[in-house]
Amino acid sequence: MHCVHTAAKTPFSFAAASGGSPLHARSPSADAGAIPKRVRMKRFLFALSAIALCQGLYGCATTSSPGIMQEAVQSSVHHVNRGVFPFQGETMTFDARHVATKASVAEAILQVGHESTMEDGTHYIPIIGTASSKSIIRLFAKVDDRAEAYIDPTSWETIYSYKHLNENDRNREYYVWFWPDDQSASVERHHAGNVVKRDVPLPNNTMDSIAWVFFVRTMKLEVGKSYSQYTYDGWTINRVELKVVGEEDVWTENGFFHCQKYEIWRERSDAIEPNGALSGVFIDPARKVHVKSYLLATAWLATDELKTPVRMVVNTGIGDFDLILKSISKQ
Repeated sequence: MHCVHTAAKTPFSFAAASGGSPLHARSPSADAGAIPKRVRMKRFLFALSAIALCQGLYGCATTSSPGIMQEAVQSSVHHVNRGVFPFQGETMTFDARHVATKASVAEAILQVGHESTMEDGTHYIPIIGTASSKSIIRLFAKVDDRAEAYIDPTSWETIYSYKHLNENDRNREYYVWFWPDDQSASVERHHAGNVVKRDVPLPNNTMDSIAWVFFVRTMKLEVGKSYSQYTYDGWTINRVELKVVGEEDVWTENGFFHCQKYEIWRERSDAIEPNGALSGVFIDPARKVHVKSYLLATAWLATDELKTPVRMVVNTGIGDFDLILKSISKQ
């Protein structure tokens, strides 16, 4: 079984690799002045909304600040060659609103870099997601989360992922190295100066959550059918079920998009060790389910060639949040 490498880590900056720039959040004013109690409570609820949304977006924890990609050996076993990854150079910006109040609470950005090569010869494509609370919300809840996934350019398997939760300066980081040949991952969790390392057995073809979004966009999805996949971000194994429920038009600032509509259901679990090979073949680990399948979100992908993500309504414990596509570009 592979283990965490001890070789020197190589810093990776999305801006340096693909010409993009990290999302810089605005700093709140130092003097907010006196605020009535009712207004403070309303803003506090908006603050909770921003945090809940960001946690919902990345599955329970998220990220901020440039990650570090360790030199990871690519798979030596033959894997499916899926061809050229069609989303390289794509940038999408979304506005996140609290459904009940219609207040804009956060902005989310998804950026895809171009194929790059590390010094050890490892080829990868970076996918970067950021989510930041907006305007007055930052006075009460400073949210600057970041999620990074690095995928193999031909098989589109996840090589490495990085998640950073930065909410009111409470930081948690997850570094995850995926070993598809062994159906496992090596994880480092950093929080409050403590580092916890562990190896986790995974079901076959498990991928990072952000990588899964782009994988779905390449699938031929039929109304009335369901599609399931395992994802992992460093803290829980998710069995994600995508149900195609119909088609409808969705309005955005860029006009109407004809879309397929989906329900996203999520089951949360941990693997039960040990994980090993039977006659030289690795098998999926048994899982202990902690949260039974529940409706996480409703999503709409355009029926255009690239299945552009247009809208997603995320369900959280304090209300629903509506993410609407603001802009999309490609370099």
